[in-house]
Amino acid sequence: MGFLNKINQKGYKRMDIGHHKVDDSEIENQKKTPFLEAVKEYLATNPTSFDVPGHKFGHFRTDLEDYLGDSVYKFDVNAPLGLDNLSRPRGVIKESEDIFAKAIGADYCLYQINGTTGAIHTMILGCLRPKDKIILPRNVHKSIVNSLILSGAVPIFVYPDIDPHTGIANGVSLKEYERAIKDNPDAKAVLVINPTYFGVTSNIEAIAELAHKNNMIAMADEAHGTHFYFSSKLPKGALEAGFDISASSMHKTGGSLTQSSVIIIKGKRVDVDRVKTVAGMMSSTSPNSTLMASIESARKRMFFQGEELISKVIDLVNYARTEVNNIPGLKAIDRTYINGDSRFGLDETKLVVDVSGLGITGFEAYREMRYKYNVQLELGEYCDCLAVFAVGTSKEDVDKLIEAYKGISKEHYGKKDKKQMPTFSFRFPELVTRPRVAFSAPSKVVSCAEAIGEISAESVMIYPPGIPVVIPGEIITKETVDMLTFYKENNGVILNDAPDGMMKIIDRKHWFLKSDLDYDF
Repeated sequence: MGFLNKINQKGYKRMDIGHHKVDDSEIENQKKTPFLEAVKEYLATNPTSFDVPGHKFGHFRTDLEDYLGDSVYKFDVNAPLGLDNLSRPRGVIKESEDIFAKAIGADYCLYQINGTTGAIHTMILGCLRPKDKIILPRNVHKSIVNSLILSGAVPIFVYPDIDPHTGIANGVSLKEYERAIKDNPDAKAVLVINPTYFGVTSNIEAIAELAHKNNMIAMADEAHGTHFYFSSKLPKGALEAGFDISASSMHKTGGSLTQSSVIIIKGKRVDVDRVKTVAGMMSSTSPNSTLMASIESARKRMFFQGEELISKVIDLVNYARTEVNNIPGLKAIDRTYINGDSRFGLDETKLVVDVSGLGITGFEAYREMRYKYNVQLELGEYCDCLAVFAVGTSKEDVDKLIEAYKGISKEHYGKKDKKQMPTFSFRFPELVTRPRVAFSAPSKVVSCAEAIGEISAESVMIYPPGIPVVIPGEIITKETVDMLTFYKENNGVILNDAPDGMMKIIDRKHWFLKSDLDYDF
């Protein structure tokens, strides 16, 4: 309550949250945490439990409880009377969701406790039916590909701007979306990534306007963009830019616990009741109370202090960027990276550092950071390393990061030639059938070399960030196999269904492809 006492002392009457305004009457409402208070009140009665979970408020002790303490187990309650039901909330969970929605200028909010992966599944299945077309970037997360499998929707891919130096996929140009919409006027939805894994945004306001002009739902993957809604110094959140629905990861950048996310909706283009129905289908019937309480608790603090906290984060990133750019062999991406189109905006809470000038890969720098300097980065790529700054980042943390980069530079700079990206074409594979059709088709496992020219029956991706190199229904190319080989040789983590060195393909002897992509199982 310490931070809230400070808020009360300041006597705030009206607030600007991110790029939207909040009514005076809403200020007191945002101080509430109805779900948290309901759990606390329930526990205060000291009930005798004959419901689940089986640990009974931590009376069954484990090594985990010895490490974490009693409180985490005591708070882990299922759905006793008075605590509502996430599958169809009507009580304190719904009240908490409504408060969250008002905080960010949405009309509806649905809590999700199976991560933004689950939120994306719900969003796409709630808005699309089998054979509906959706226009979306090819550099989407695997959760969206899996949503295409589950929904039976037809992907119409638009292609991101590829950084020629690093191979990183950025945003998508407005012309790409215009082309896809013109060629597919019957598409039901348009999706954007806001921002990309590396913090780049597209021209989402123009894309939203374009989608609505053509009677399409504008939806967003905001797994890395929740904090946008709480700061005016960052790019706009999708709903602030006119989008209809977004899957937003509160835990990644908003301060809640891992797996806690939200679906947020605004306007009348989305069938809210259908999305709620799908949310109930996709959600656990035994949701984690700690995760839900963490969403509303993080929302409360971000509402009142997000602008201030994120401003400090941006200052820390700017400080780190300046220091890093003074280290030999390193170059941090800054606002000069923006081109006003496919790189329309930049999330300045992320620090992307090009380490190729040291003569080592980002993979190598990532490992050295962890094992030599005890600094855990988000990602190492071929040329780059990504550090995610957030509301929990301290000046001390940043100084450790800078010192680690100085140490790596001292060890490597001038001792090797500057790294050059391999000569990949960066062409995404051709899609010949819907992901759902390919996933359901008869399949077999072959070596990667034998898979060239065949239709993939699985998603194969490098993790993180979890963007598939090939998805079900795409033709596996030599470039695909070369890229996977390269990342494997550089200790990249390859995720797919088949055993190591193998790929799952459609068994053409037992499958017949129809040219119009329109049959179903």
